[in-house]
Amino acid sequence: MSSGVFEDGKYESNDGDIYFCRAQPESKALILGGVTNAYPTAAVDQKVSARLTGSKRQVGATARSVRVQLTASLAGYKPNAVLTVPIFTPAVYDGFVRGQVGTYQGTAVKYVGRSSEGIV
Repeated sequence: MSSGVFEDGKYESNDGDIYFCRAQPESKALILGGVTNAYPTAAVDQKVSARLTGSKRQVGATARSVRVQLTASLAGYKPNAVLTVPIFTPAVYDGFVRGQVGTYQGTAVKYVGRSSEGIV
């Protein structure tokens, strides 16, 4: 994730629960394999918020994420930097395949890894 402003967003757990979250707008604009990382459309139905970063051992919901490597130059980042981006819906997460290419902030990236959600 990059530094910058945050907006109100939504996160869907693997069980279909919808949580409120605070996300950076560029996170939902990640595109891999032609699929955009969009917020779920259903209404929030959980009383607590999901964390988009942090330990999966913390109490509460911590989002699933993918790691993407920059394959082109992006101002403010080191060449070939690996970025962690939260993925807001299980369907999008399940559709990503290691090695897929796409864009993040309009810059070419390659999918290099993933991390599952944690709900404790």
